[in-house]
Amino acid sequence: MYSETHLPHGAALWRSRGSAGGAPIPADGCVDLILRDGRVSVAGPSTRWITAGGDGAGDSFGFRLPPGRAGHLLGLDLGEITDQLVPLEDLTSRGRAEHLRAAMAPFADGAHSTGALSSLAVQASESSRWSAAVHRSAAAAEPAARAAAGYGTSERSFRRRMLSTFGYGYATLVRLERSRRAQALLRRGAPLVAAAAEAGFADQPHLSREFRRLVGVSPGQFAASSA
Repeated sequence: MYSETHLPHGAALWRSRGSAGGAPIPADGCVDLILRDGRVSVAGPSTRWITAGGDGAGDSFGFRLPPGRAGHLLGLDLGEITDQLVPLEDLTSRGRAEHLRAAMAPFADGAHSTGALSSLAVQASESSRWSAAVHRSAAAAEPAARAAAGYGTSERSFRRRMLSTFGYGYATLVRLERSRRAQALLRRGAPLVAAAAEAGFADQPHLSREFRRLVGVSPGQFAASSA
């Protein structure tokens, strides 16, 4: 069983119970802190679909931060952990790791208050306003050159900052946002052709290719599983 609790500024707390793993998880460009069997790991920015791991002896909990938001909390260049799962203590200072672990650990003991995680979500948002603005540009499919100029930087500097704060380039963020829109449309029952057009794909074959790469299933399979 899987459930999510919405937190401020697009963050979320998720819980998985009784999963044996094996299901595809779509790429979303986010960073997750995952508490499983008493250990906290960091799932770096995802740019390709992955196979879900099992929940182990108990429930699994995750604190998900939107694209470009986690670097300040972790104190590192997100490009170093793209598409990786790394133990929290291997990534950041001892004090920072203990602070983040303390916010996650109570859920393993049945806690229900999300106050500490909500505070982290607010902190992450306030420290990454540039990232939020870039995210909006990508959602609107604004060309990279125009986005870079709008933020007063060269394309080269823009590319470097994207890799550091998001863990991937601007074009990848555009692709992830386009896929996210298509998934939402298909969940609402939109026909494949209509979903492809409305989400910004060139055609239905383009939608199918991107779903295979980013979602791990075909659009038809995704729609059927969401029905």
